[in-house]
Amino acid sequence: MFEDVAERLRAANQGKIPFEEQAAYLSDLRSSILENKKMEQDLLLMYTYMAAITTSAVTRPEIFEYTSERHEYIPSRYIAKVQRLVAGWGQNYAGGLRAVAERCRNKTLQSLLNRYANSIDSGVPDDDFIATELASIRSIYRNTFEQGIELLKKWGDAYIAMLLSGTLVAIIIMISVAIYAPDGIEAALNSSYLIIISISVFGLVIMYRAVPDDPRTHGLAEICSREQGIIRRLERLIVPITIAISLVLILIGANAGTIFMLAGLLLMPLGVIGYIDDANVINRDNDFSTFIRNLGSVMGGKGITTTDALQEVDKKSLLHLEPFVNSVSSKLNLGLDEAGSWKKFIGETGSYLIYKYMNIFRDAVALGGSPDQIGKIVGSSMLEQVLLRRKRDMMVKGFVVLLVPMHAAMVAIFVFLFEILLSMSHAITDVMSHFEETSAALAGGTSSIGGSMATSLNIFVNFPEDVMRMYVVTILLMLTVANIFAGKIVMGGDRYLYYFFASLLCLGTGIIYIVAPIIVDIFFSIPVLVEV
Repeated sequence: MFEDVAERLRAANQGKIPFEEQAAYLSDLRSSILENKKMEQDLLLMYTYMAAITTSAVTRPEIFEYTSERHEYIPSRYIAKVQRLVAGWGQNYAGGLRAVAERCRNKTLQSLLNRYANSIDSGVPDDDFIATELASIRSIYRNTFEQGIELLKKWGDAYIAMLLSGTLVAIIIMISVAIYAPDGIEAALNSSYLIIISISVFGLVIMYRAVPDDPRTHGLAEICSREQGIIRRLERLIVPITIAISLVLILIGANAGTIFMLAGLLLMPLGVIGYIDDANVINRDNDFSTFIRNLGSVMGGKGITTTDALQEVDKKSLLHLEPFVNSVSSKLNLGLDEAGSWKKFIGETGSYLIYKYMNIFRDAVALGGSPDQIGKIVGSSMLEQVLLRRKRDMMVKGFVVLLVPMHAAMVAIFVFLFEILLSMSHAITDVMSHFEETSAALAGGTSSIGGSMATSLNIFVNFPEDVMRMYVVTILLMLTVANIFAGKIVMGGDRYLYYFFASLLCLGTGIIYIVAPIIVDIFFSIPVLVEV
């Protein structure tokens, strides 16, 4: 059906679908951004794999063939193109590398492919070149990651400052409406919405571009960690219920603070469990670099199998990984399938890095590589990423500690000021009504005094309460959504951290919105005007 529609559109537009070129351009741009964002980490993983398998007696065609089959690495796709040029078109490896490098858009990968081609022409052994390039890739990755952290730190502060400025503009517009109560305020309110949206989108895009790519969970559908399994089961129930209840409350006109607070409370179990899982994955990654080096050393030093080596590994130093190591060791001792046992180990840890590096270790050992050398190679690459993640986490904690109080402060200023203006408008309207009634009963001289006083107080009359309340709720929703995305982008991790920030910020927004009018009624009044 859709093919027929496409053909009719092409026939009616000289063989083109409307906006086809623009859509293709946007798709290429998106692919380029995502590819460049993941390139340095995947280069590190790919060269770690290549260095690991070169510890065995593999030839150059085997290196290219095995590497091209690792489809999960973005650079491996370019190695696969080289392999096709060599196997299918008869080119040599140096020529194939240069041909692919010419069409490569990523400068880092292009440089690496050209250097590999030059090393082949110079007669440098593959294992020497790959070992040297792995050290270079680690340096490039470290430099790129640290630059991203510095940019993220600066843009994180700039994002909060810009969003606070946008909130102040919205507050000024609200005060102006309260003072003058002009007609046709929709344009002013819409301009405020546009400012908040523009600042949010600009800040979020810049931070996303700056943040280093650091996936933490493997995302395997078959098996996952205990916390991830709980989240997957709960979110199928909690998320639809939260959306349905929120829509019903909106339709019946419930208090906006109640809706925010209820959404935060419903999402809180997902957020708390997700935060716990994120911390567990980080701790398991910290242990894994030690574990894989020890495992390789025991296997290589004693010449024993993986099953026997697991008994010799010091598990007391693996505080967070010990239960999983004991589990896989028990399965292997019982004679269960080795591949299935390690797959369960990888899945239950829930870690992306363990998923990648454990498979590299096992594949290289299966090809006949030296376990102790493989363990050192894999452990060193893993340790590099773990140490850089620690550096990022220090910055993340500072940003989150700043983001949450600033969000609460922006919401509190906005809501409290609205309630004060609303209370002032009600009080002045009552006073003016009293003046008008009194003026009508007084003689000529006295009535002019009441009229002049009424005129001077007219600046806070006719405050459009319904319109401005909707304006306040809309601004609060924009700020909350923007800060949810900002927290998740900076902190990284799996999607369930959206639930963590959503529960935290929605709950804070709802509590402030509910408490603000109560506090204003208690502490704010205009006794002088009332007495007059």
